[in-house]
Amino acid sequence: MYTMLIVDDLPIIVDGLTELFEAQNHLQLELLKAYSGEEALAVLGQTRVDIVVSDIQMPGLQGIELLREIRAQWPACKVIFLTGHNDFHYVQSAVKYGGFEYILKIESDEKIVGSVERAIERFEEERVQQQLIRRANERMRRAMPSLQKEYATGILQGHSISEDGLQRHFRELDLPLRADRPVLLLLGRIDAWTETTTPPDKALFLYAVQNIAEEVLAPLVRCYSFVYEQTKLVWFLQPEGEGEDSCERLWRQSQTYASCMLETIQQTCKELLKLPVSFAMGSEPVDWSGVSGRFHALKLRFAYGMGLSGEIILIDADERRAAEGDEAGGPRGDDILHHRVQLIGKCLENGRREEFCQQYLALSELWAEDQPSFERKIELFHALSAIFLAYINKSPALREHLVAVHDLTPLIRFSEPDLWISLRDYFLQTAICIFDWNAARGAELPAEIVQQAHRFIEAHVAKDISLNAIADHVGLNPSYFSRLYKQMTGIGLSDYINEYRNIKAKEMLAGGSPKVGDVAVALGYGSALAFIRFFKKQNGLTPQEYRTRRLQPQPARPGENEEFRDKRK
Repeated sequence: MYTMLIVDDLPIIVDGLTELFEAQNHLQLELLKAYSGEEALAVLGQTRVDIVVSDIQMPGLQGIELLREIRAQWPACKVIFLTGHNDFHYVQSAVKYGGFEYILKIESDEKIVGSVERAIERFEEERVQQQLIRRANERMRRAMPSLQKEYATGILQGHSISEDGLQRHFRELDLPLRADRPVLLLLGRIDAWTETTTPPDKALFLYAVQNIAEEVLAPLVRCYSFVYEQTKLVWFLQPEGEGEDSCERLWRQSQTYASCMLETIQQTCKELLKLPVSFAMGSEPVDWSGVSGRFHALKLRFAYGMGLSGEIILIDADERRAAEGDEAGGPRGDDILHHRVQLIGKCLENGRREEFCQQYLALSELWAEDQPSFERKIELFHALSAIFLAYINKSPALREHLVAVHDLTPLIRFSEPDLWISLRDYFLQTAICIFDWNAARGAELPAEIVQQAHRFIEAHVAKDISLNAIADHVGLNPSYFSRLYKQMTGIGLSDYINEYRNIKAKEMLAGGSPKVGDVAVALGYGSALAFIRFFKKQNGLTPQEYRTRRLQPQPARPGENEEFRDKRK
């Protein structure tokens, strides 16, 4: 039902229109009366009115002035002017201030009723539009975290950006960051999960770590964060407040505060969440164009050296200062060189040819420059030689192939130290031979790797069969190996290990002689209780219940062990 107010200084007009609309049952109107503009304002001050039918010229407050007041208080109200003046000036004013329609009093009742019907239709259209807008806004609200993360991930990956475009996207995506200021990067890592932590629990814990960090940093630092890998987070940090970009004091204060509060965040996560957390933070803010490079440098700090330890706090040394310190006889950029060489090794292991070429050509520029010392150049040679030889020696077949088609002597001894450019070409050609050989083998190599992994699991089921140990045995990056294994076998590595342990447990229990504790030790469980929980989850029975039932004739599932052996093959 809609509320309609009829306003005119002539009571006969007000009463006549009231009778007219009372007879229009299909409109479902609640009718109100006012005999002056002032009286109409009093009604509008106490009641929401949807439609107003008003005269324009009235003593005191006239129609156009009344329209202004209505638009200020009830913007959605539809005002229809009904007057005896056919003057363009009145029509122009009514349209200018938001009047809905302008009708002469000499028009028929049908046209007057039709104007109100059109006002109601307009309300219905607006209601549908508002519902669509609300639904769109709700969808946008739900999608906003994903859109924010996708855009921020693009920045970390080095997507081309301009300050104007950055500022516009920050505003559209409601990111609490400024494009005209540099940014400080902070990376966080959950060092270990408990055995009972489920995937939904992990997501909640990561969200909790984000909240703890942002609550602690909030007094002086504004930040945006998201999860960029399963156990890792990244924060974009900027000073809180509206100081100028060049205000070194503001940056120094916020940076010092953030670095000093990392230990507090770490301890809070340990106490409240029972989680060990590590952090790596940039030593200086960088422009947005340099964010990608700094992000990957911080990732490398986590991947090598001290970053492999638990519950650590690393502050990344600025690369430019490291290089300047090297030239001045101070601290050298050894970490930077080491990290880049290790990254090249990972590209070699994971078959990332294009990324390898980009990283290698950038790193080997050191051989083409005059300024680095001979010792520095030979250091790079030995570092790369170690990476290549370690990779080649993991596969006898690869080594035999390279010996047949490529000279490996320069990897062991470089006999022409003055011809650095030839060394640069040699390592690149060696890498191309490796990539081509791996590509030619196609699916043969993954199948061989899966078999190697299965043999390792069988031989070490009582010891260390973690993902890292198995990946190291087959010579692949753990995350890459995990994806490759599932792609090749159709099941996850942990599922295979559990199934293998379950089969072995049944075989040992069916023999009747080993104790449950001995079976647990033989299968790599630290306690009999852990093994019992595992066995019951897999079979619905405790080991003792299973053994008891095996003493009675039970119909076995046809080809159970054979089926599992076929899957392993």
